[in-house]
Amino acid sequence: MTAMFSDRKPETDSRPEVQRRETFTAYVCDEASQRAIQHYIADLSLPNCSVHLGGIAAAITACEREASPQALLVDLTDAEPAATKVNQLAEFCDPGVSVLAIGDRNDVSLFRDLMRAGVRDYLVKPLPRALLQEALNDLLGISAPVERVLTQRLGRVVTVVGTRGGVGATTIATNLAWGLANHKHRRVALLDLDLTSHACGLMLGVTTDNALREALERPQRIDSLFLDRAMVPCDQRLYLLAGMEDADDPIKIDPDALPHLIGLLRKSFHYVIIDAPRTGSALMRQALYLAGDRAIVLDQTMLSIRDMVQLKPLLDKPREGQENFLILNRVGESGKEAIAIKALEETVEMKISATVPFDAPNAVSASNAGIPVLSGAGPVSKALKNVLEALGGTLLEPPKRWWQRLGK
Repeated sequence: MTAMFSDRKPETDSRPEVQRRETFTAYVCDEASQRAIQHYIADLSLPNCSVHLGGIAAAITACEREASPQALLVDLTDAEPAATKVNQLAEFCDPGVSVLAIGDRNDVSLFRDLMRAGVRDYLVKPLPRALLQEALNDLLGISAPVERVLTQRLGRVVTVVGTRGGVGATTIATNLAWGLANHKHRRVALLDLDLTSHACGLMLGVTTDNALREALERPQRIDSLFLDRAMVPCDQRLYLLAGMEDADDPIKIDPDALPHLIGLLRKSFHYVIIDAPRTGSALMRQALYLAGDRAIVLDQTMLSIRDMVQLKPLLDKPREGQENFLILNRVGESGKEAIAIKALEETVEMKISATVPFDAPNAVSASNAGIPVLSGAGPVSKALKNVLEALGGTLLEPPKRWWQRLGK
């Protein structure tokens, strides 16, 4: 799949967390290009910018380890194949990054490949000063950009919902978000739609406010700047948007609020993980409809299976690109009284995608400490890593039996 970069202008913000994300960074292969770009930055007194030697390989390494700049220049000299390197960069770049490429090949086919990948422009070295200035002005939005249509790479939406309260859907959602941010190095937004439980914040050891209520009641006031200020950073790549509401204070949710909110989040994050409360509300139905992946969490009890049957009409006939994942949590909790997996699958007419064992002491200990279970070791952590891989796009191979290993 060809990854796409954004064609929008970088935005500015005053939050300390956002200031650590540079406005513009360049990675070039030669000192002449480095000096030319440094002179451009100095002439305009641009803040929060830097120029490095190393080309696109250095850019890929940097974006894998830390937040991407809002605008990026990469040198494709000696990068073969260049279009493949650009797509590798896109895998690690935060959504919304505008990219300008330079190189030593005057090749129309290369130019077309780069434009298809979403690169804003391509300049051939040596860099004429006037042409470089015009391209960088366009990249940074300093002058009016040339109008063009580019497909923007949008983040993937995963909705996690439990068949009933207490099956561990919030634990799955929180650990999935943390794992994508820390194991997959993706920029992740965790959206806790249960505005009264505060559970996601407690599991991550952070405190939230009432920003989500504002977003759901007055979507017309919500933009990317509001979200930058409202979302709580849990670590370098994971951000939480939640509420701290009283159960007796009803919320008047605008029906257009959630689609608008998710649309904004998809432009800035690789993943939007939604922890949807099992209430049968319009909000839960919207969260399931808008998701590309729907993770349904249940346990081996008759109550859970009954509620799963009631929920199933919302999951049947998924739209193109949608997938359902059935996660059996707390396996072993009910002992001999547990409903057998085969009987469960036959009743709900769906296959189990992943199982997570019951380990109350470790789960409670991690929750009380405000740390994800996935950050530690043990059978639950191992099972959650398989859930992470399944929803992250690459399902791990199940462990081989001893007789299967004999032939190796």
